[in-house]
Amino acid sequence: MCFGITGSEARVARRRRLVGGISRDRLDAMAEEVIGTRRRMHADRARRIDELVAKARAAGGIEDRFHWTLVYDLEMAPVTTGRALLLEHRIVPVPPQDLESADALHDELWTVIEALSASGVFLLNTDHLDDSDLYGRLYYRILDEPTRALPPESEASEFIDCLHPLDIESGGLGRRLADRIAAGEHQPPSMRTAGVRGPAFRRAPAERDRWLPRPTG
Repeated sequence: MCFGITGSEARVARRRRLVGGISRDRLDAMAEEVIGTRRRMHADRARRIDELVAKARAAGGIEDRFHWTLVYDLEMAPVTTGRALLLEHRIVPVPPQDLESADALHDELWTVIEALSASGVFLLNTDHLDDSDLYGRLYYRILDEPTRALPPESEASEFIDCLHPLDIESGGLGRRLADRIAAGEHQPPSMRTAGVRGPAFRRAPAERDRWLPRPTG
């Protein structure tokens, strides 16, 4: 069972044929509701930044709007979740147990990765996880964690470190990846071409990080 819309309606779409799931009308309504909430957040952001500039002007302080934009975005920006960002692309992630093949898992994983990056959210340090483990971590934990709700014009990016402290403390591949990062030996991203997906990694360690999308600016 695969949820989502293919075609021009979606900025990011699955590449495999969709079967069943949420109806197109229902998915459109859900997406528009989330998009509407984000638009209201962005309008409130502009108003709040104007208020900060006005207060600074009245107090004889810094009037630069860029300065107060940074202050607001770093300290006061409202939050959303990765799952809500995916819904803006009309994507509802499929539960891991409903993905019936390695190809479906790989496509679902990269659909999530691409949609998050299109919304300014990027993954870091995933090579200690195979595709199944990374998708499970995204689905059950990371997609529900708070992230800043910033408009595209802010040119700000959020980064999610997938190397959890427990991965390091338990030793094994997590510790090895942490040691490589500390030594400057971890391979930086090199495959940033839009639409290029890394290969499937059915066992860890993976070499996925070099394929992960990064901000283009």
